[in-house]
Amino acid sequence: MKLRIESQGTGATTKIVNAETGEEVENILGLEISMDAFNLEAAILIRDPELSINDIEVQEVRQGDSAGHVGGPSPPDNQ
Repeated sequence: MKLRIESQGTGATTKIVNAETGEEVENILGLEISMDAFNLEAAILIRDPELSINDIEVQEVRQGDSAGHVGGPSPPDNQ
């Protein structure tokens, strides 16, 4: 999906839409864009996303996990 930012110049009028359909993407809590002459990076924080992801390697991080944990599953928060 390609995303487009639409705004009338204020935070209250800014929304993220599907660039192909114009449909607003709901539950976006934040968007951070960083760019220079050669690179563009974007981080999108979404509440309750519906995802379908295949063939991707991930590391789950939960609230309370200690920073710097490397390798294997992280220990539960209640340990």
